[in-house]
Amino acid sequence: MVVFLGESLIDLVSNSEKIYIPHVGGSVLNSAIAFGRLTGDSFYMGGVSSDEYGELISKTLSNSSVKSDFFIRTDRPTTLAYVDLDSEGVAKYRFEDEASAGRLISIDELKPFLEDIKKMDALLVGGISLQSEPCGTSLEWVTECLHKETSIYYDPNIRPSFIKDKKLYLERYQRIISRSKFLKLSEEDSVYIYGEKNLDKKVDEIFLSGAKVILHTIGKKGVRVYMNSGDTFTASVEPTKVIDTIGAGDSFNAGFLYYLDSKNHLQDKNLDKRIIQDAVEFANKVARFTVSQKGANPPILDQIK
Repeated sequence: MVVFLGESLIDLVSNSEKIYIPHVGGSVLNSAIAFGRLTGDSFYMGGVSSDEYGELISKTLSNSSVKSDFFIRTDRPTTLAYVDLDSEGVAKYRFEDEASAGRLISIDELKPFLEDIKKMDALLVGGISLQSEPCGTSLEWVTECLHKETSIYYDPNIRPSFIKDKKLYLERYQRIISRSKFLKLSEEDSVYIYGEKNLDKKVDEIFLSGAKVILHTIGKKGVRVYMNSGDTFTASVEPTKVIDTIGAGDSFNAGFLYYLDSKNHLQDKNLDKRIIQDAVEFANKVARFTVSQKGANPPILDQIK
């Protein structure tokens, strides 16, 4: 059982005529959907609006077998992300998020779920909900309460426009990686946090902070994996026609967690290199399928076996 804690939103994706088409999105929500479609026991935790977009989000989650036990129902509006694609299908984002369903989540709204979340095998947290306030403080509180009980997978998925104070954000980042077993960084994340794309000279610093496995996604070159055991390897990805990159990293997260969950390795204290290699290979297949689709549309299990 995995709980996915973070934002839900609507991606308004531009087409060739510059008309914006709505798709359910949000990095953590996308991961919850992908995990559910893979037949994982998936729980989404976050604000879900009562507006028409919130209803679309609820329906999409239900259709993807994501459980609603930890929904925070609210009349606040759904966050909107305007998505423009370049010639290679790479997405650029603009957000409308003031006073939204996710933005104003409080610790008091999360407290009733805490004991049930402690029963989960893993918690995935990250995205814009840790980059803005007051939701950032609220979600960080959950990681502080849970890190001794469950495995935490942290994907910063940084959107600089949300970060008002970089110094404060990086202090939060350090606190959360100290509580996390798995850290996933994109090249954009590593440039923002460490000032460079290559993490080879930074891994010792990260391991000293507490993370056990670092998953560094490097686009078409694959995934560079670092383990605190000293093992390091790069997992390549098979070439595919990219329609767009929306939800690619989110699908990778779900695939990685699903593989470990399906093999009962999410709670392992000592992680085996072979298991991590197999999990990354599976995760790459899930992400590869997603980039071949329009919008964040991850596969069901039969589509990648």
